[in-house]
Amino acid sequence: MIDHIYTERLALDALDQFDITDPVVDALKIAKGVGVAVEEIPMAGKLSNVAGFYDGKKKIIYLNKDDTPVRKQFSLAHELGHIFLQHKNYDALFRIPHKEALYSKEESEANSFAAKLLMPDFMIKEYLQKYNLTKGDYSTMAKIFGVPKSAMKHTLEHLH
Repeated sequence: MIDHIYTERLALDALDQFDITDPVVDALKIAKGVGVAVEEIPMAGKLSNVAGFYDGKKKIIYLNKDDTPVRKQFSLAHELGHIFLQHKNYDALFRIPHKEALYSKEESEANSFAAKLLMPDFMIKEYLQKYNLTKGDYSTMAKIFGVPKSAMKHTLEHLH
């Protein structure tokens, strides 16, 4: 079972630490702030379905250079999740979405962290109100927040 309250608290602490209060969340600023470099590389062959991974020894997050900017943003936030959650064993982030039950606990926690980092409830509620939008306006909200539409749709469906 994923402790979404814990992952949310860590994400909110990161936003607070780096004084980020509006979308699009600067995940690169957070990575640099915790001493982690980010590099975009081609992922070919066996790595062709990999969106990103973290090399803890080198302190580098590698992102698939061929992914869209919003995919890279979510991948970066996901890999930061592994760092903030202090995961020791986890997989590379694959581009092919799975049903939540097919993810390991670590991958699910990193996804939860990424969602709460890039789309925190307080920002979502503020921007829904600011632009007089509804939960059905996930495409517009995804553009405002610089995240994949599927991630925003999921976030809005679970907004309290």
